[in-house]
Amino acid sequence: FDFVAEIRRKIERSVAKGADKVIIPSEYLKKIVLMWGVAEDKTKVIYNAFEMLDGVHYDVHESFNIVSVGRLVSWKGFDILIEIMPKILKETPDAKLIIIGDGPEKENLESKIKDLKLNDNILLTGQLSQEEVLRYLNKSDLFVLNTGYEGLSHVILEAMAMEIPVITTNVGGNPELIKNNENGFLVEYNNKEQIKKAILDLYKNKDMREKFIKNSKERVREFNKEKMIEGVINVLKS
Repeated sequence: FDFVAEIRRKIERSVAKGADKVIIPSEYLKKIVLMWGVAEDKTKVIYNAFEMLDGVHYDVHESFNIVSVGRLVSWKGFDILIEIMPKILKETPDAKLIIIGDGPEKENLESKIKDLKLNDNILLTGQLSQEEVLRYLNKSDLFVLNTGYEGLSHVILEAMAMEIPVITTNVGGNPELIKNNENGFLVEYNNKEQIKKAILDLYKNKDMREKFIKNSKERVREFNKEKMIEGVINVLKS
C-alpha cells in the first residue's frame, strides 16, 4: 500500500477499536475486523437488506445462457470462464457466455475472445444500469461468479431472487449465501475443471437446477429490510 492508503488503514482500525459497537455485513468480514484487534463482544453481524424483485418472469430463449457480473479485474477470474468455453461448447453447442461489467482487464478479455474465435459465443456488454443487468439475468440459465475475493455479493442475491442456479467460489462471504449441493455449487477459485464440471452438471440436470432455485428462494428471503432494521435497533439498545 502507498502512504495515503496506510494512513487510511490506520484510521480505519483506530475508529473500529474505539467504537462501542461495530456492525458488519458478513461473518467473513467479521473475521477481518477481529484481526484489526476489535473485541469480539463489540461486533455484530447484520446482513444488508435485499429488496426482493416483484413481477419477474423467466424469459424463454433458445440458447443456454451463462451470465457473470462484476468489475473486469484480474481477481474476478473472467479469463478462466473464457478459456473453458471451447470445452463447454463441445458438449453444449448452444451455450453463450455473457460477461457484464467494465474495468482494466477489458482489452485483455477481448483479445482472448478473439484469439479463441469465440466472438459468436461470448458477449462483453460493458457497464450496464441495474435495470439492464436484471434484464440479462432474466434471460439467463446459469450464474457463475469465479472470484478470488468477495464480502457479501448482492449480485449473487439478485441471481438467487431471479431464480437462476448459482456457481461461485468457496471464498469470502460466498459460503454464507450458497451451501454446496443445496442451493448452488461452490468451487475452487480459478479451478477450470471444477467450474466446467459444475456448469455441465447443471446443464444436463434439470432436477438439480430446480432444487437449487427452490432452496435459493428460501435463503434469499432472510435478507429482508425488517430483519436488518430489527438487528440494528437491538444493537443500539444493548
